[in-house]
Amino acid sequence: MYAKYDFRKKPSSKEDEDEQPLYPRIVSNGTIDFQHIVKEIAQASSFTPADIEGVQLAIENKISEYLVNGYHVQLGDLGYFSAKLKARPVMDAKEIHAQSIYFDNVNFRPSSSFRKKVRGFVEKARSGFAHSAEIPVEERRRRLEKFLDERPMIRRKEYTQLTGLLKNKALNELNGWVKEGVLDTIGSGSHKIYVRVNAMKD
Repeated sequence: MYAKYDFRKKPSSKEDEDEQPLYPRIVSNGTIDFQHIVKEIAQASSFTPADIEGVQLAIENKISEYLVNGYHVQLGDLGYFSAKLKARPVMDAKEIHAQSIYFDNVNFRPSSSFRKKVRGFVEKARSGFAHSAEIPVEERRRRLEKFLDERPMIRRKEYTQLTGLLKNKALNELNGWVKEGVLDTIGSGSHKIYVRVNAMKD
C-alpha cells in the first residue's frame, strides 16, 4: 500500500490577499491506536518481558510502517503521529509529479489531556545557556598566531579553550581560517588538527 496525497493551499493571514502556493499533504487512511500495534506485535513475535530493546524496535518499526502507508498513529493519551511530506511549492497541482514528493518528517500532535499534564511552574535557571566569550575576532586571531608560534598545531578543543568559543563556533571559525588560507588540516573527524599553511609547505 502507498500513502495517498493531495494538495492544500499554504495558510495565509486575512491581510494577505495574494494567491498562496500549494503543498502536498497525506490523505489519512485512518487512525491506528497503540493497543492495536501492541496486539499485532504480540501475535507475530515471541518477546519476553526482559527483551526491552526487541520490543522497542518492533514498536518503532510498526509505527513507521503505518505512517509510511498513510495512517495516523495514536500513542495512547499522549497524542497522534503523522508523516509529513515535502516538495517545492507550486501554484498548480499539475506542475509537480509524485516522484518529486517525498517523506520529510514526522508531526506530533499532543492530546489535550496530555497538554494539561505537562503544565506547571517554571523558575529561572542559575547557570542558563552556555555562550561563547565576547572576544573580538582580531583578538582571537592574535591568540591563534601566538599559540602556533609556540606549538606546531592546534586542535578544536584547544581553540575553544583559547578563544572561549563554543564547540561548533570554534570549529566553524577554524574551518573559516582554512578557507582563507591561514590554516591547513591534517587528519579527519575527531583526529583533525590545524597547522599553519607555511608549516605544511615546510
